[in-house]
Amino acid sequence: MKKELLLIFTILLFMTGCTGHHFDDVSLQTIPKVKIECAVAYDLLQKEDEPCLLEVTDSMHMVYRDEKAKIKLRGNSTAECPKRPFTLKLSQNHALCGMPEAKKWVLLANYYDSTMLRNALAFRMSEQTNLEWTPHSRFVELFYNEIYQGIYQLCEKVEVGSHRVKIEQDGWLIEVDARVTEKDSYFWTRNMENPFRIEYPDKNLSEQRIEQLHAFFQQAEDALFGDNFMDSIDGWRKYLDEDSWIDWLLINEIAKNIDAVFYSSCYMHSGTDGRIVMGPVWDFDLGYGNTTNNGCDSPVGWHVRTSLWYRRLFEDDLFAQKVRRRFQFFYGNRNNYYSFVRRQAVSLRPHVDRNVSYEENIDELLLWLEQRLDWLNTNL
Repeated sequence: MKKELLLIFTILLFMTGCTGHHFDDVSLQTIPKVKIECAVAYDLLQKEDEPCLLEVTDSMHMVYRDEKAKIKLRGNSTAECPKRPFTLKLSQNHALCGMPEAKKWVLLANYYDSTMLRNALAFRMSEQTNLEWTPHSRFVELFYNEIYQGIYQLCEKVEVGSHRVKIEQDGWLIEVDARVTEKDSYFWTRNMENPFRIEYPDKNLSEQRIEQLHAFFQQAEDALFGDNFMDSIDGWRKYLDEDSWIDWLLINEIAKNIDAVFYSSCYMHSGTDGRIVMGPVWDFDLGYGNTTNNGCDSPVGWHVRTSLWYRRLFEDDLFAQKVRRRFQFFYGNRNNYYSFVRRQAVSLRPHVDRNVSYEENIDELLLWLEQRLDWLNTNL
């Protein structure tokens, strides 16, 4: 009966066109097209900018053409996949597909995600919370040198900007990233599992400035792990923005996001009051049960909460109580998340590989999400 109701619901959505008001809502008739012409073949593109001709035709048939755009390969493990992710750099700021204008954009391949919806789902959860900024995205069809490469997710890049991560003049954007290289500016604290890579400022960064940031984060960590860490004046709340740390935690814990145990893609930035604000969220293609590593395929059990900083935060009963109360916002919106996945699935289905059992993959994602939310509701 459940599958029959889902089928009826899907047919009705298909007939009505499934249009929505968010940037990442798409319908069957309105998936934009991205065309790229580049002297370097699709399979040979590397992580250096290459000139290209870019043409984007959006759902209103408005065409953006940039003959001086640039493209390069992006990602870590995903860079080795047959379906390759890219970064685009426009010659000038432009509002692609109705999203806020900027120069830099990302084409997510979502190669590991058979539903192609896990990043979009996490973004949907995030944009309804108190996190300061969530990347907008649109699904597009990619043609590279006139060869169709499938459905991609055209997405705003995580970067500092007036329409993206907003910070004060002397502010910063930092990512906890296990994959730092000697070309990066980064530092370690005594307890965090992996190094802090300085994403912004990324140019003319002096050793003195790196040491200032290092000292500030070490002070925050010392306060968190100190004897008086719950002190209302000099404890961890002096350094960490509590609301953002709670929302970021819950989005990643619901998804059981493999990298969110402060391994990579764990972004934080300076708040207007000088505290450490978590976010934006990023990189969920292996979330929502999509990897067997570290038990993340199971909808039961803790994941992000086991990381060192969060484990310490949960020793503060007030913090734990606030997490439990805040989770009810997500649990109360669970039907909205299910509907979002179904709407997107109806739109994307005609464009997916016919050999992939897409409906089964969507059903598995929805079932996992339902079980995960129920487990958290019982155990938080």
